[in-house]
Amino acid sequence: MRKSISFYLLPVLLTVLCLSSCSETGQKTEYTHVIPANATEVAALDLKSIVDKAGLNTSDSQATLQKFLGLLLEGGSANLKKEAETLLKDPAESGIDWNAPLYVFEAPTLHNTAITLKIADLEKFEAMLRLLAQEQLCTAPVEAGGYRSVEIKDAGVLLAYNNGTLLGVYGGSTEQLKKLQPAITALMQQPADKSIRTGKYFAPMMQQKGDIRLLATPDALPMDVRGVLTWPHGTQLLGYVLFENGRIYATLQNADFKGNTKESNQPFHPQNSRELQQAMLNMMHGRAFNISLTSNELLTLSNLRVLMEYAPDEPEVNILYQLIMKIEELNLRGDKNRTNFTVVLNEKNENALKQLTDFAKLFIGMYPAAGIQRFIFSTQCVICKS
Repeated sequence: MRKSISFYLLPVLLTVLCLSSCSETGQKTEYTHVIPANATEVAALDLKSIVDKAGLNTSDSQATLQKFLGLLLEGGSANLKKEAETLLKDPAESGIDWNAPLYVFEAPTLHNTAITLKIADLEKFEAMLRLLAQEQLCTAPVEAGGYRSVEIKDAGVLLAYNNGTLLGVYGGSTEQLKKLQPAITALMQQPADKSIRTGKYFAPMMQQKGDIRLLATPDALPMDVRGVLTWPHGTQLLGYVLFENGRIYATLQNADFKGNTKESNQPFHPQNSRELQQAMLNMMHGRAFNISLTSNELLTLSNLRVLMEYAPDEPEVNILYQLIMKIEELNLRGDKNRTNFTVVLNEKNENALKQLTDFAKLFIGMYPAAGIQRFIFSTQCVICKS
């Protein structure tokens, strides 16, 4: 029997369920050794902090996840439903250490984004995979060069794993994943001295205080942006994203920079798109900058105020408007060495990530047919237009 698209979202939901009530594990692994020393971009996500700040471990969130789980499990077997309930109650049964950082990285040999997670209990992890294979959600494990791998069906994702490491690689299709197999094997067999851990900047990246920590090179940036920036070849960039009450703070800087930035204390408020483009051009050329936009200015510069007059019931227009109206001020300041990005929200007494999560739940509830896709698209539009 043909399964619905939502049914194939089940592995993703099981991940969310595990994150929403993670538990302690003490076993050490070397899962970061699959990240190569020449990775152009590495992001470390503090899953426990993100889940706590998003409010996903509350009883209300658990009830919402259980309800969503029930919808996805329509047509699933009793064993699958039982396994999902087990993971919801005790995420450690997945075999994954959800308290260890999740790393997202770009490896030159893959030409695609990959993730790595820490496996704490291989037997439990493989038991979960066997059930997913029985439900035809993934292929049966295949031995390959000292590790095993499965493919998530219809997703173009391969999971390679051994006793301690889970590597997830997106290829887009089974054919492309086959072409990537030699590179995946090389990463799974990669010795410690070839990994990111031996690099000069890995420890400084992990010592940053953010919920998301970043290490990158200018090569990770879009070509049109990279072409106008003044960073010399070989520059390493450090950064992080921190969610606080009423505020999102992010920074990106030259990893070797130790001083203070030289931006003006007086923020510049662009009044039209030409002024905004000029300010952004100055920023990309390394000149000191301090750009601020209020919610009203964002509405004007994004043309959203006009769109609300003509298409107020369009979901994308509506979510953009509501999202911008939650912002008190958006500020971008710094110079050629460091850029600081701050979003100040109107509500100051609740964590910014919790506010965004609640907003996403509300929007998805309003437009359930394509809520997730529309929310992601609309959020990207806010970032781009801002």
